Amino acid sequence: MTASGGSVPLRPGQRGPLTDLVVLDCSMVWAGPYCTKLLGDLGATIIKVEANRQLDSIRGPAIPPPSSSAISLYANNDPGDDPWNRNGYFNKYNRNKLGVCMNILMPEGRAVFMELAAIADVVVENFGGGVFERMGFGYDVLRDVNEDLIFVSMPPSGNGGPEAKYVGYGVAIEQLGGIVARTGYRGDDTPMKTGINYGDPIAGMHTAGYIMTALLHRRKTGRGQYIDLSQREATINWIGESVIGYQMTGHDPGWIGNRDEYMAPSGVYRCIGDDAWIALAIGTDAEWRGLCTAIARDDLLTDYPTYERRALHHDAIDAAISAWAAQQDADHAMTILQQHGVAAGVCSDNRRVVHDPHLAARGFWPEVQHSSAGPHILAGEAWQYSRTQAAIYAAAPALGEHTDYVLREILGKSAEAIERLHEAGVLENTPESILQQRSQLGTA
Repeated sequence: MTASGGSVPLRPGQRGPLTDLVVLDCSMVWAGPYCTKLLGDLGATIIKVEANRQLDSIRGPAIPPPSSSAISLYANNDPGDDPWNRNGYFNKYNRNKLGVCMNILMPEGRAVFMELAAIADVVVENFGGGVFERMGFGYDVLRDVNEDLIFVSMPPSGNGGPEAKYVGYGVAIEQLGGIVARTGYRGDDTPMKTGINYGDPIAGMHTAGYIMTALLHRRKTGRGQYIDLSQREATINWIGESVIGYQMTGHDPGWIGNRDEYMAPSGVYRCIGDDAWIALAIGTDAEWRGLCTAIARDDLLTDYPTYERRALHHDAIDAAISAWAAQQDADHAMTILQQHGVAAGVCSDNRRVVHDPHLAARGFWPEVQHSSAGPHILAGEAWQYSRTQAAIYAAAPALGEHTDYVLREILGKSAEAIERLHEAGVLENTPESILQQRSQLGTA
């Protein structure tokens, strides 16, 4: 059931515990789309609203430069005639979503958007700096047409405070949130970001959880609410022990590379082969005994029997593990160590992850059919419910792919009404820059 008491049709394969939920996704890039991706994987109907005049940046440029280094992001390394629909970055985070493209600043487009807001349970936006409010779609406005609405605003630094209007991507949010205080090597004086921008997925996961608690509150009280999510503050919550450590001692923990403050030994060790490594961590004395047995170095048990001794002589232990690992195939080393109770794993590259037999056995890589990119696999859900199994049933939408469907099947508009919106320029499925280029060239 939607907030208005009605229901929306489910698409083939759509299932899961949230099939009664309708989410209006007005977010862009990664943080917001990751949140709504999680909800969509659980069966919610996600209606992603886009505009052809300003594409979601992770669709990539409508007209890629000839020497674009982003070429590898496109399906089959080919941008094709519609590169904005073929970018793997966008298609990864927007599966299971309905795609609507319209100009919500035009009066007719605004009216359609308000109709969608009226039947939605949740609206998510991450424009930041009060942009959505200045466009005329703030919480107070949408609440007038849907008083039970759950409205989520998730700008970089929240909607209050001196930096509320600052813009930011995950790379800056990750650093502002303090993660940079934990990523780096001993003896180095240069801050090091992580390989990905953790600020985005951290905020996305937080937001999905907060939405579920707001829905539970609405079920109990019948009342919706406004959620002000700071991506920066969500990130800080993931380094709680470091913040507490500073509060207690006045000192930052410092950079320790691949080691761990509470486990010793801990690190990555090179194996046989091109860029082949094994990672391991020892958290108990029993695991330490297992490691020493696995690498045939029982003498280390006598020399370093306690965590304190192991942490103090980590370099010497690393040398012993490295000597053993250098003679091992990485997969074989993982198997041997696991057989001895050691938490060890191969350092996987993307090729290994995609072809991992364990993941294949669990059905982790479902295949979807995209209207432009064709068939391709996507990373599956990290969970499996026993009673309400969810599904990845649809590829990400091409720009405006489902506009007519949503207006017809969900809003109940006639074919004539939809056609009038197309003729008025409210609805469009081609980027504005492409339309301008075609006009200049005199092509349709």
